[in-house]
Amino acid sequence: MAFAWVTGVCVQQNRLEWTVLRRAKETWEIADQGSAELPAAEGGGTGLGAAGLKPHLKRFKGRVAVALPTDRALLRVALLPSVDAAELRGMVELQTDKFSPFPVETVAAGAEALEASETSSLVAMAVVRGEDVEGIGRAFREAGAPPPDVVDVAALGWWPGIQRSHKLPAVGTQIVLRLAAAGTDLAVVRDNAPLMFRALPPAPAAAADRAEWLAECAEEVADSLTAIETEWGGAGAATLHVFHEAGRPPECAEPLRQALGLEAWFPHPLEELPPASEGVAWRQAQPARPLAMDLAPETWRTADAERRTRRKLLRAATVFLAAWALGLGVFWTLLQVQRGRMDRLRAEVEEMEGPALEIRRLRAKTLEFAQYADRSRSALECLRAVAEALPPGADLTSFVYRKGASLALRGEADAPDLVYGFIQALEKTELFPEVASEGISTRNTSQGQKSQFSVAVTLPGTGEAR
Repeated sequence: MAFAWVTGVCVQQNRLEWTVLRRAKETWEIADQGSAELPAAEGGGTGLGAAGLKPHLKRFKGRVAVALPTDRALLRVALLPSVDAAELRGMVELQTDKFSPFPVETVAAGAEALEASETSSLVAMAVVRGEDVEGIGRAFREAGAPPPDVVDVAALGWWPGIQRSHKLPAVGTQIVLRLAAAGTDLAVVRDNAPLMFRALPPAPAAAADRAEWLAECAEEVADSLTAIETEWGGAGAATLHVFHEAGRPPECAEPLRQALGLEAWFPHPLEELPPASEGVAWRQAQPARPLAMDLAPETWRTADAERRTRRKLLRAATVFLAAWALGLGVFWTLLQVQRGRMDRLRAEVEEMEGPALEIRRLRAKTLEFAQYADRSRSALECLRAVAEALPPGADLTSFVYRKGASLALRGEADAPDLVYGFIQALEKTELFPEVASEGISTRNTSQGQKSQFSVAVTLPGTGEAR
């Protein structure tokens, strides 16, 4: 998954430090950096609480990775065969069970491949108390934010900065001390590859306790060198490199050099290195790696996935409801427009209905007057046309005239052929548009057989085409 923002956060007892990276096309740039004092840690915790986190939470953006202090983690570096990620994780779990003195159910474990070749991988493994990780998540939740996406270790955040500074020789064994106000971290490096990370005891505030602290630090560094030689073999005399803050002289450097029998030590300004939070952020900005340090519990990722799903569903529902409301508004507006148009048309119809009825009444009167005034199809004219068509041997017995409607004829003839000829003559008369025979029957009379007939003639209405 691609991210546009990445935030690295480091927690060091009473200090909070963060770096925000922003993606700019194909590169990343630092968008924000800062630090703040935190309330003193209670109960030996990390010192991160909701009260100290909340004022700065709004500056965290995108994918958030929080690094625990090095002194809260048990770190070990091992050389493992280069295999696929799944098998490498299995070997890491076996190694973790060996060096971790805590019950499995009370710790969180993670690992990261620092270097890899075709045959082997240099893997850093970390074990932290589960309550420290949960404390980080609880602080974020109480501050009103979801737990961080990744839980890292501070040592893996500051080490890339030292490596890229080229302050260390490329070969041989080096003892690296990082002296900061928040604490002292130790790394043992051989041929520019870290073989050990650990935190030294915090420096005491009282000057009277410094000698005892220096002796304890020298003993722990000596034990670390012995462990390195036992596991990785000897590689000649080590050199001491101390990265310290300006204005804070490395008081422990010379006593350590003498206690360890080293010829010299080399000071380096800590300000020339990027802060640990920047290293944590850059590690998250790198392309996805098959094995990367993440001590966050699976429940956080599950809850985050559910939260993202709910957010997507809520966003989709919001878009749907907005579209539905917009569609409903458009429909209602169009409906009101149509109703207004119908009301106007209905009012216009009602307004014109009275004059239209009057016009229809006047037209009917006019047609009626025209019908009675039209003499072209009067009864006499029709009788004349019928008389002209009536052949000799045929007589009319009934002539019923309805003006502008019909003409009913009845009569008798000496033979049926005379009736047929009469009907054909009527059909040829332009005065009568339609002529229909209603039947011919034969009847015996005193004069002999007679053919009685009935004819219906349709007359056109007044004003129709002739």
